[in-house]
Amino acid sequence: MRSFSPKKMPDWLIGLLLVVVLAVGSYVAFTKKVPWGGGTEVSAVFRSAQNLRPNSPVRIAGVEVGKVTKVEPLADSDANDGVGTTGSTANGSGAVVTMEIDDEGLPLKEDARFELKPRLFLEGNLFVNVSPGSPSAPVADGDYVFPPQQTDNTVQLDQVLTDVFQADARRELQVFLDQFGNALTKEGGAESIRVLNKTSPGAFKYTSQVNQALLGENPHDLSSLIYNLNRVVRGLDGNEEALQDLITNLRITTGSFAAQDVSLERAIQELPNTLEAGNQAFTSLNAAFPPTRAFAREILPGVRSAPATLDAATPLLAQLRGLAQPDELRGLVADLRPTVPTLARLTRKTLPFMEQTRALSSCFNNVIIPWSLDEVDGGALYNQDHGPNGNVFEETAYGLAGISGESRSGDANGQYIRVIGGGGSNTVQLTDESTGANLAGVTPFPIDGSMPPVDSDVKPPFKPEVPCENQDPPDLRAVPGPAPDQTSTPAGAAPAAGTEADSLITDATSTLKGLGEAAQAEDDGDAKAGRLQRRAMKDLADFYDTYGSGGGG
Repeated sequence: MRSFSPKKMPDWLIGLLLVVVLAVGSYVAFTKKVPWGGGTEVSAVFRSAQNLRPNSPVRIAGVEVGKVTKVEPLADSDANDGVGTTGSTANGSGAVVTMEIDDEGLPLKEDARFELKPRLFLEGNLFVNVSPGSPSAPVADGDYVFPPQQTDNTVQLDQVLTDVFQADARRELQVFLDQFGNALTKEGGAESIRVLNKTSPGAFKYTSQVNQALLGENPHDLSSLIYNLNRVVRGLDGNEEALQDLITNLRITTGSFAAQDVSLERAIQELPNTLEAGNQAFTSLNAAFPPTRAFAREILPGVRSAPATLDAATPLLAQLRGLAQPDELRGLVADLRPTVPTLARLTRKTLPFMEQTRALSSCFNNVIIPWSLDEVDGGALYNQDHGPNGNVFEETAYGLAGISGESRSGDANGQYIRVIGGGGSNTVQLTDESTGANLAGVTPFPIDGSMPPVDSDVKPPFKPEVPCENQDPPDLRAVPGPAPDQTSTPAGAAPAAGTEADSLITDATSTLKGLGEAAQAEDDGDAKAGRLQRRAMKDLADFYDTYGSGGGG
């Protein structure tokens, strides 16, 4: 039996794998990155690269999200072409910084900002601090180059020393140090400092209070102050000539204070009392602002109309000035003297009238106006088909308009009212509650119900002894009641032969026919018109004698 042994790997394959492993290890050792991985490349133009080097970290909100891969000077082609769509530096110089951003730092918007910041307080390596941009801005694509307007450099200590301490500034500093030394050694300044040190503990208390007050009363007061102060400083830096004038005027002002040092010392001694009185005044003034503001809003319309009012009142004032002269005033007083007792009696008699007027106004406010704004409410089912067409005051106006339309017709004899008689095939039967007599009528259509019910005895409470202003408004709610007894006859149906209704219709038809023939004969000038009229009037009288008194039905 043959034993099984695994197949040996060829020597050339082992050598090839060893070469690949050494190549990958060497690449990772020298480049510090994995060849098959990597983030997104982002480029930004800075005015100066300063000490920024490749592999410097890139951070967002303090979290490292990438590194700098390349720092190159801004070439002329980049200034004119490559960055032309996003801007270039003022003098065409600068540096293009290429960064590799991990997925955690994406996306970056087109208004993102890049700032070089030192990793140590006094010089040292730099890192790129990134603000991703606002949510509403579009996302920057892979070819987008962020312009220098969206990049910032850190201020280096050598820039402060070279830009600030120029030759004239150094000379002024030498003069200051020399005069400061003279003040300490020759003018008794050292002794003053010793006295200041002895009295400082009392001042530290108030200094701490000032520092506490600088924090503000609400959150972010101090940060808002620093932010706005930064805006002021940038504004001053934007106009160098105005800043120089400001410093010059400040020097003149401080020189004027120095010339009046004695008066200034007295003024400072009085300052605590002034501040104490000022605090009380400001407190009172602050309390007066809300009513003053409200008064200003209310008086604004009056102020706008004041010029026209004053123009109209000027002639009246001239007349009043003349009336107030001694000659005119004595005569006016003499004329008014007899009327004063009468006016006093009128005032006393007016009091009951005013009380009645007040009661009437209160009645309108509490009863009549709420009632006029109410609506007739018969419930959801009734309101669906027969609901009101408006408030009480609106429906009242509709009725008045109808009443006024009745008298619009007229002739030489005056106005008259047209009355249209109606009828129908539906007979309604009712009973007069006061007399017990049966009542009947006709309507064009059947009645669905009554609102309020005919037999309802619920009436609004009547309280003649209670003033109107103290009574409740009428309650217009009601429940629909049943329809009265009624009988509907099909339209066009003739009454049964031999009944009273049949005799009534036959006699009425004959009478109306005779009246029509008499009227037509009179219009035609027929000689038989008189005889026909007499016969027609006799038939009409017989008809009323038979049916008008109820004898016929």
